[in-house]
Amino acid sequence: MRKRAFRGGLLEYSSQRSEGQIVRQAAASAAPDSESVGRLALRGTLFESAAFGSAQLLRLASNLVLSRLLFPEAFGLTALVSIFLIGLELLSDVGLEPAVVQSPRGDERRFLNTVWTMKIVRGAGLSLMAVALAWPAAALYQEPMLLWLLPVSGLASLLHGVGSTSVFSLRRQLRLGPLAALEILAKSLGVAVMIGWAWISPSVWALVAGGLVEAAVSAIGSHLLPVGYRNRIEWDPEASRAVVHFGKWIFGSSAVFFFGRQGDRLLLGKFLGMSALGIYSIAVMLSEAVGTFVNRITHGVLYPIFSRAAREGQDPLREVYYAARLRMDLLAIPVAGGLAALGQPLVELLYDERYAAAGWMLEILAVRVAMECALAPCETCLFALGQTRWSFLRNVARTLWIWCGIPIGYAWGGVEGLVWATALSEIPVLLVLWPAFRAAGMFRPMRELVPPVAFLLGFAVGKALEPFAPALQAWLDV
Repeated sequence: MRKRAFRGGLLEYSSQRSEGQIVRQAAASAAPDSESVGRLALRGTLFESAAFGSAQLLRLASNLVLSRLLFPEAFGLTALVSIFLIGLELLSDVGLEPAVVQSPRGDERRFLNTVWTMKIVRGAGLSLMAVALAWPAAALYQEPMLLWLLPVSGLASLLHGVGSTSVFSLRRQLRLGPLAALEILAKSLGVAVMIGWAWISPSVWALVAGGLVEAAVSAIGSHLLPVGYRNRIEWDPEASRAVVHFGKWIFGSSAVFFFGRQGDRLLLGKFLGMSALGIYSIAVMLSEAVGTFVNRITHGVLYPIFSRAAREGQDPLREVYYAARLRMDLLAIPVAGGLAALGQPLVELLYDERYAAAGWMLEILAVRVAMECALAPCETCLFALGQTRWSFLRNVARTLWIWCGIPIGYAWGGVEGLVWATALSEIPVLLVLWPAFRAAGMFRPMRELVPPVAFLLGFAVGKALEPFAPALQAWLDV
């Protein structure tokens, strides 16, 4: 009955204020009082894990098949196109989803419709900017294919822009089951198109086509999700000002994040060309599987829970934070330690000799992943406290490290020095976030000893298993 009340509560009212009150009451009734934070976290984690695990399995399987049908340069070109498109996304990010999750008005139709209108405008603008960037990018990297790849791939931004705010609403309510189903469906169809196209006509366009199909399915499916409303074009100046005010630090943080997070690939593509970038992208994909999982749980599940706990006070938030951290640290960081020990055998097991260099790169990049897993919840907790500026300062610190450290690392140690400079890029992040966390009264130094111990345990287990890798490889070859 409570769920029916929630769905039925989203009605038109003559007064915007009374609409907001009714909808907020209905949203509150959607979550039973007896449902603990732990149960919400567990249910959300299970759905996020299912979606993430399925997506990663599909991604890995398709990558293994496509690496045999295509060539390293194709992956390098796609990685470069993705960098530019991600850059456009981040350079225009005003935090629409976090604003809906965090705002007291996040369940109001007028607020959601305003966010959707902003989403459409932003998506169309990004698509046009991709067209404008095509010629400069092709000239900078001396890759004529970028003249066509960027504009066509940029259509994905337009498709994402017209997607419904239902995705934001379901995240706000921690109803993640429909989102998981939609993600798996979109990823499956995209992978099917990639492999089919590459089988018939092996070219970089197979990767582009699959990405566009995935974006289209996600956009269409988002309008069919069970949220009790359908978006329409609407503009509320007060809502838009609230979103922009909330997202002002997010905008700056996302812009700087792009240069800090993608700087390694931008510089590597310029220094060494598309083939080396393609191999490095394989190593990044394998290493970031763990970090991406932690980020998804942190932002998709823990952020709404942290926000709820923060409204109750600092002490409840601290307890919830470290309880969640302990589980995440023990689950994810030992895996990163294992990758640091077994990266080379893993790549040799999965890929042919053209991609062998990705193995030692993976082992080094696992250090960055472990530090990210420990620091991402810290940043999200500060975010839940409304201290969004630390995300901006964190990204400034990382960006300065990347753009100064990578040229120095490359001059000192070649490609290996470049990869090490990237792997250590979370050190300045730690120096920014930990003092902020301490100032907020949230820091417990002894609890921060868990991540390095967990990493070393994972590394030790990986080293113990390493002698068995050649036997496994020989058995698979037979």
